[in-house]
Parts: sequence; structure tokens; C-alpha cells
Amino acid sequence: MAKPAGRPHCAGQAGTCLFNPFREAVRIHGSGRTDAGVHALGQVFHVDAPDTHRIPADKWPAAINTRLPRTIRVIHAEYTGTGFHARFSATGKTYRYCISSEPILNPFDAGLAWHRPLAWSLDALTEAAGLFLGEHDFTAFAALRGNEPRPIPEDYFRRTITRADVRREGNHTFITFTGTGFLYKMVRLMAGAAHEAARGKITLEELNRLIRSPRPDDKSPFCAPPDGLTLMQVHYPDSVPENRPEQ
Repeated sequence: MAKPAGRPHCAGQAGTCLFNPFREAVRIHGSGRTDAGVHALGQVFHVDAPDTHRIPADKWPAAINTRLPRTIRVIHAEYTGTGFHARFSATGKTYRYCISSEPILNPFDAGLAWHRPLAWSLDALTEAAGLFLGEHDFTAFAALRGNEPRPIPEDYFRRTITRADVRREGNHTFITFTGTGFLYKMVRLMAGAAHEAARGKITLEELNRLIRSPRPDDKSPFCAPPDGLTLMQVHYPDSVPENRPEQ
């Protein structure tokens, strides 16, 4: 499903559509929130369907899509055990960031790629992205929403990145991050910092220090725009527990 900037979000739209067949308000539980302007090819949500509406799982996408805007589509549906929760059962997520180096941005890339036509090093970008691998305190790569617990727990900003790779296809460069979880604007701050290193605006040594030994007031040197960022996949365990994880 995709959520373009300035448009209603996926969960809200799906909830509105489900009101019709259910004839009652239903609560949609999404796997998480994305920034305005960020797209999703692998967003996941669940809803507790009344027993009176147990239609075949493969019929749900068509039933919902007929009422959704054309920019949002449900591509798969299945019934799960009662222990499944779209957000709390997730074990990780994969995001991909697209950078366009074309001299003039292709109009079809508008909103889907970060336009960076000036010279920068692909090798340095690859090395910079690799620095994020492992478990770290990502204090310098997180923005605050204002609803964080107070006082902020000691390990609040700790996350584990299991994949960080860079691939170029023509004039497009893709940075892919997989992790156990991501903080607010974390991927954009990581991508922005890695690209600053690729431009020579920050050394790899300084970037490495921000990752491994951040000071309380440290911040990434640049936050990449939402253009080009896509949630590719939400990861779940192979088996579903009998009871839902604590919320």
C-alpha cells in the first residue's frame, strides 16, 4: 500500500471502508506509522473481523479496494491466529531509500526519489551505510515526537541494524536498511548522514563516532527528505503465539 504526502493515511482509509461491510466501527491496527510523504509497498494491518463476516480471505482485497482511493491498495489478506498483532508481533522492518543522480529529475520520479545530481562517491556511500550495521545507540539519528516517556529510558534509542547495503541501477541508487525497529525519522537521518559522507561533508570517522559514541546533544548532519523512502516489508515470526504480545 502507498501513502502519498497530503493524502489520507492507509489505516484510516481502510477503517472507513470496512465500516460498510461490517455496519459498525472497526479499529485498524497498523504495523507502525510512516512520515508524511513516505511510501509503503509492504505495510501491514490487522482487524478483528466479526464472526458474521468470515468471507474467504482472498475475497477481502477486492471488497476493500473498491472503496479505497486509487493510491492505496490491499494486495493480500489472510486469517491469522488470535495471537497475531500487526505492530507488536513484528520482529523487524525493511526500508529502501532511492536517490536519483540524473541531471534533471524525471517527472515520474517526483516524490519517489531524492534528487542529488552533484558529484558524490558511491564507494563512500556504501562504506558509510555499512557503519550502521549492528546494535547501537541511535540517539544522533532520531527525532523526538514529543510523546516519549519521561524520563527517557536508558536503552530507548538502542536498535539493531541487520542489513545495510547500497545498489546502483542506472541513475538510481538504492540504500536498503533492515532492523529490529526504527525510531522517528531514523532512516532519513541515516540516509542523510551517509550521503553527506559520500559528498565529503563529514568524515567516515566522525560518522562512526556518532554511531558508536554519541553525545547527548549529537545529531545527524542531515535529514534526507521523505521523497524516495519506502517501507518495503514488515517481518514476522513463522509461527503465531496463542495470545497477543503485551501492548
